[in-house]
Amino acid sequence: MEGTLTVTSAVALALGVVIGAGLLALPGLAYREAGPAAVYAWVIDGLIVVPLLVIFGYLGSRHPQAGGIAGFVREGFGPRAGAATETLLLGTFSLGIPAIAIVGGDYLSYLTGGGDAMASAAAAVLVLLAGTTNAAGARLSGSVQQIVSYLLVAVLCGVAVAGLTAGFSGAGSAAGSGIAPLSAWAGAVPALGLVFFAFTGWEMLSFTTEEYKNPRRDYPIAVAVSFVVVIGLYVALALAVQLLLSPDDPRISSAPIAAVLEESVGIWSGGTMAGVGVAIVVANVNGATWAASRLAFSSAREGLLPGGLARVTTGSRLPRNAVVVTTAAFLVVVAAHAAGAFSQQAMLSLAGQNFFLLYLFSVGAYLRLVRSWPARAFGLCALLPCLLVAGSFGWGLLYPAVLVVMGATAQSLRRRAHQAATGQKETAPEKGGARKDV
Repeated sequence: MEGTLTVTSAVALALGVVIGAGLLALPGLAYREAGPAAVYAWVIDGLIVVPLLVIFGYLGSRHPQAGGIAGFVREGFGPRAGAATETLLLGTFSLGIPAIAIVGGDYLSYLTGGGDAMASAAAAVLVLLAGTTNAAGARLSGSVQQIVSYLLVAVLCGVAVAGLTAGFSGAGSAAGSGIAPLSAWAGAVPALGLVFFAFTGWEMLSFTTEEYKNPRRDYPIAVAVSFVVVIGLYVALALAVQLLLSPDDPRISSAPIAAVLEESVGIWSGGTMAGVGVAIVVANVNGATWAASRLAFSSAREGLLPGGLARVTTGSRLPRNAVVVTTAAFLVVVAAHAAGAFSQQAMLSLAGQNFFLLYLFSVGAYLRLVRSWPARAFGLCALLPCLLVAGSFGWGLLYPAVLVVMGATAQSLRRRAHQAATGQKETAPEKGGARKDV
């Protein structure tokens, strides 16, 4: 595929997929859960995610490919494990990305005063917009992503600065409980799992590594820069909420960022915040569609999906077939949700837990591909928080388990069919790729 991504466009892409619609609610929900210690949950989760991002940076810079996490797992454990990861990713994107579009549809419905039908139609429009932009080419999609992402960050930074200024100066009509002493950091533990959802999204950036002009240099820089921006913004907004709002304020569950704007500036505009919410979703869905289409392209190239999805356009080297089919699949899911087949909460819950498992798979690939003991020890340290979080999912693990079995089975059947067609005999089990020095 054509290398078009630079650090600037990659940072915008990362910000667009990481800063999700949940940011409009999570600072308030965490505050209600942990009180004045909630801000420490954002700091702790930020520290937990650092080794995971280092691992993504390492894998993406040394194994740049459209398959992203699935490609990393294939390098480490072989085609069967790679196919299992691909089906897990496909099942995750198929629920998570339409669910994000539905959030945007709800905000657009709020702006226009429409009902559920309007929200579903708006969600479909957002999916189509992302699909059209991506089908037009990586350069256009990257340009749109840069404009939306950087504008969005600028607006949220403005809200954070206004909130912190009012909070530290004692302005505002609502009395926040402030920040708990550092010695009380353990009070943030109940909110860790909730807040960690805000730090998912960098795994999607791994699907674009084949399209970097210089992936070995630019991909780690893009991950690092976007992390610094994200953690700074998250902590600032969380602090603003705690300084200005009471834990009992009903607005902290539904619209904490809007409440911060009201308390700090003295002006409430539901339309303004709804517009910010739509901007967040546009950036999310555009970046996620980019990632999902590259996954479909890679899966087809590996033989898991129909070969037509692996075709690229002449000149631009764009996997347009994969973009079109991915967009169509998202539209089907949006329609199924509108028909009452499953709830948005179920979609987000299953997609969210699968992302945790994908972090786990990435760490496993890293441990498989490195040789030095310091690198392995680092990988084990990153593995521990993933295991702790994944152990709390319960019966929800059945969904990813089914997806993994489907992928591994499909790969085994495809291999046997190939052997039967070519007259080859069954060979030893597939092994992962060779280990490589750090």
